[in-house]
Amino acid sequence: MRLSLAAKGLILVSIPLCFELAFVTALISLQRQAEAESAVAIHSKKVAEGISRVSADLFTLWHIISSRTKKQWNETGNFDQGYKDWMDKLIAQYVALEALTADKPEINKRLRASRSILVEAESILDGVRQAVNRGQKTVTIADEAIAVRRLQVIFKQLAEQNQEIDALCRRDWNESAPVDQAINREQALRVATLAAAINVILSLVLAIFLLKDVTGRLKILRDNAMCMASGMPLRAPLKGNDEIAQVDSVFRQMARAMEMANRKERAVVDNALDTICAIDKDGRFSTANPATVRLLGLSPEELLGSRLIDVIALEDRAEMLAWTTRLRENKGEREREFRICKENGSVVDTLWSGHWSEVERSLFFVIHDMTDRKELERARQELVAMLTHDLRSPLTTIRGMIEMASDGMLGDLNERGVRLVKSAERNSLRMINLINDLLDIEKIKSGTMSLKQEPVVVQDLFDDVALSVSDWAAESGIKIKVEASNLVVNCDREKIIRVIFNLVSNAIKFSASGSEIVMQCSRQKQADSGTSFVELMVIDQGSGIAPDMMSTIFERFQQAGDSDLDKGGSGLGLAICKEIVHLHSGKIWVSINQPRGSVFHFTVPCA
Repeated sequence: MRLSLAAKGLILVSIPLCFELAFVTALISLQRQAEAESAVAIHSKKVAEGISRVSADLFTLWHIISSRTKKQWNETGNFDQGYKDWMDKLIAQYVALEALTADKPEINKRLRASRSILVEAESILDGVRQAVNRGQKTVTIADEAIAVRRLQVIFKQLAEQNQEIDALCRRDWNESAPVDQAINREQALRVATLAAAINVILSLVLAIFLLKDVTGRLKILRDNAMCMASGMPLRAPLKGNDEIAQVDSVFRQMARAMEMANRKERAVVDNALDTICAIDKDGRFSTANPATVRLLGLSPEELLGSRLIDVIALEDRAEMLAWTTRLRENKGEREREFRICKENGSVVDTLWSGHWSEVERSLFFVIHDMTDRKELERARQELVAMLTHDLRSPLTTIRGMIEMASDGMLGDLNERGVRLVKSAERNSLRMINLINDLLDIEKIKSGTMSLKQEPVVVQDLFDDVALSVSDWAAESGIKIKVEASNLVVNCDREKIIRVIFNLVSNAIKFSASGSEIVMQCSRQKQADSGTSFVELMVIDQGSGIAPDMMSTIFERFQQAGDSDLDKGGSGLGLAICKEIVHLHSGKIWVSINQPRGSVFHFTVPCA
């Protein structure tokens, strides 16, 4: 099991850190040892200085005893007791020195002996002082020589003893302390040098080992990325569960997903009916799908390396060059129609969709064969021409003859003849309206229907429509109501009247006798742009429209129900209304009128 990168990094940091801690611990130990030896040296120095002070005080005490006390005794007969303070001071100094030398048995023993001798000297002096104070002058004088000699011996012993003690202390201080300090310094230097060397070597070894392992595995990831980019098989998966192995696993999943996506994309491209190709910066085919066989009569292999301009019809080549230049500059339209020359010399109408990739420095095209669409357009144009010349003109003539028969210009008709003539008149009118609707749809789709926009009062539009349908509404028993308004719109008067007329006509067809149809309008404003427009409404009380039909009612040949067929509807009226409203940049929709009927809305810009 391989360690994670975090664990490797922790090892790289923790092992030198542990060694550094051990090094610091060793230095602290050496420092403490040095401090202890320094304390010993200071202690020895204090003892030596104390012995020196005792020696000096002993000399002072002897001077007091041998000169001043004796002189006073001889002259006055009194014994000076000043020696007592000095004795107490010396004994206290000896006691302090004994406490300081408790860890040095030899010196401590000598100090205790010196203190005993000093006590003996004090006893002698006390004995002399007591004898003097009792008036035993003869005895005291007799004993004076003995006491003085004894004191001389005692003080001499004390001086010699102190000198020996001082020599011992100063020898320990002067000899042992510098040597120990030098040893400590040398040990500290050795430890520091050794620690630095080991720390550097250990860090380098760990870094080289870990980095070699990490960089080697990262190199495999890099090689896999290059293999995937070139389409070559990937190297063996990395073992372990560290982060690099996890990245390798995710990378392989991504590679499999991309390979699957590429296969799907390749399958889509290879099986597409449209030709998909790429043109390099020199204007030559760099890749293409198999659809080129059907479009150009050339396989992709035969097409690669050939010039794009060579497959374009001679008269369209200049326009193709100009268009590709605009595509490279991200200007102009994305789609254009061009004629191309097939391998057999025939010319095909095609629709080109182009895109320039700055990254790949190539043009990408999707070429659609428009042969079928062109044929349909020609068929539709022929149909329109037939409707215009071959059907509408004869129907107009037939309708004129029927009107003459209905007016009695062709003789008197019986009741059955009148009924048949009126039926023929309605059917001919229905056919003419259907043809007109088809022609209008064709005009709108082809973009040949133009608008003559001008300011128009909405009230005038409503009044014109109400007048046109007044007789029909009266026959059906339906009331037409126009709400007064002074709003003005910018529109093509005749075409908006046609929209309102179609909506009112539908309302009359599907409204029952005794119902009411209302035409009204209101001024509105778009929330996003703040543009003002007028909303026109036609409200009826008819059978209404099913909710599932409201989204499709404005499509061609869509009807609200089977009953529309009995009402003479062509299924094109609302589609024409929708297109006319869209030409005016408006919207049209339908809603439910409660409790019965429908409300048709459409918008027109304000003047």
